[in-house]
Amino acid sequence: MSNVSIRERFGKLLDIAGQMFWELRRDFTVVYANERLKRVFGDPVGKRCHEFMSGSGDICPDCPVKRILDGETRVVSERLRYDKDGLPVWLEHTATPIKNEAGEILGASELIIDVTHRKQTEAWLKDSERLYRNLVEQVPDVIFSLDESGRFTFVNTEVENFLGYRVDQILETSLGDHVAPEEQSKVASMFSLKPETIWDEELAVLDAAGVTKYARIRCKALFEAGDQPVGFEGVMRDRTTRRQLEEELKAAYEQMAEKIKTIDDLYEHILQSGKCKAIQDHTAEVAHELRQPLAIVGGFARRLARQIDSGQPPDIQKQRQYTSIIIAEIQRLEKILDGLIDFTSRENITLQSLNPNELITYILGITDGRRKEKHLSCVVDLCPAVSEIPIDPGRFQQLVLNLLSNAVEASPVGGVIELATGVFFPSDKALKAGKLESQGFFELKIRNGGPEIPDEALQKVFNPFFTTKERGMGLGLSVSKKIVENHNGTISVKSDGEGTTFTVWLPLPEPGKA
Repeated sequence: MSNVSIRERFGKLLDIAGQMFWELRRDFTVVYANERLKRVFGDPVGKRCHEFMSGSGDICPDCPVKRILDGETRVVSERLRYDKDGLPVWLEHTATPIKNEAGEILGASELIIDVTHRKQTEAWLKDSERLYRNLVEQVPDVIFSLDESGRFTFVNTEVENFLGYRVDQILETSLGDHVAPEEQSKVASMFSLKPETIWDEELAVLDAAGVTKYARIRCKALFEAGDQPVGFEGVMRDRTTRRQLEEELKAAYEQMAEKIKTIDDLYEHILQSGKCKAIQDHTAEVAHELRQPLAIVGGFARRLARQIDSGQPPDIQKQRQYTSIIIAEIQRLEKILDGLIDFTSRENITLQSLNPNELITYILGITDGRRKEKHLSCVVDLCPAVSEIPIDPGRFQQLVLNLLSNAVEASPVGGVIELATGVFFPSDKALKAGKLESQGFFELKIRNGGPEIPDEALQKVFNPFFTTKERGMGLGLSVSKKIVENHNGTISVKSDGEGTTFTVWLPLPEPGKA
């Protein structure tokens, strides 16, 4: 059998196997190509390989055929080519020499295999690994792996933000090296994990500067054979801010408890001594006023606790907002307590030139949770024509809080509360009839959709200790009326089958006066 027939038979076998084959002379001219190669790239016979494959008159860099002609016995290389349709194809070339009987190199043969799928798979795996690493590095938690003895074998760069160590400083150290001494027994329990069991602990840890921080660590043991872990994989989440907020809230509650105890002692002494009815009334009013800030503090503390316990990354901005409101209300409690202890007159007010719409907006914000508990909607219309008026900010906020709280309590579940402000100029007749001293008034209307108040009860709503509720001392509207009167204003109430409306008038500053 001739060499030609052997070559063609070999080429057909490779064609059946889906592989390409060709032979070249020393001048790089193709003298044979099997059908598989021709179907993919076209017929190269009679053409130089580099002109056919790359369209270049120059020999390809690191050409495997040239290396064979230069004396190497076998050369393997990978190259990117384009088929006859212009599509990219990755090829693996295995070149070997063709020799005569005297051992002289006459040319070279190349077995060519399409490795495009492998290259695409490798690229996909490389991209997937890069994507995975990018995701791991972007996670705001510490991702880690430990060996069977608890030493770190992998940790993402978030550890640098949390503990202040570089990644290379953490590797080969153990988890126990970074846990506070009193927490070591918890770490020991990790090594007794069973398959499919999650180890979940909150631990005190020490950062690079020796500062105590808190972390919630969740990890799972890895098993290969037997019941002994061969490693651990887990997540470490920074809970330091949460613990600090818990401690601040605990301290705030302890302060409030102490202040409330002082008030209770004073109130009990006054009631028993019966020496001063005026002080009794003032103490009862203060006790009522305490309910509002306490309710606000409790509401925002519960919100803060829910947000912290949700397991989501901490919303620092919202937590600071809640904490700021809690602190503001505690300060208001302190002011109330100081007023009681010093026996200051409740008629004393400190007027400032402020826009009441802004104070109302603040009160609406901090009472939003109470309305949502009853699924109440609030229609608000704050008149843009309202400007600054002389008011005591703390007392005015107490007024709005009392009236809004009254509206919430009176409204049915799913009802609507309407709040509107404006500027009102009574007629001359109204000025004379009401003995009003101002020509213009800031007007606040708050309407609820609760049941109609009977006329007999309507005439008593502003009386101290009058209430139709099962709970409470009935001082809210009495306090509100006193606040309005201290501002030289008036308050009125109307009630019908569609609800009850409270209207407040506070005098506008006279033209030319600050």
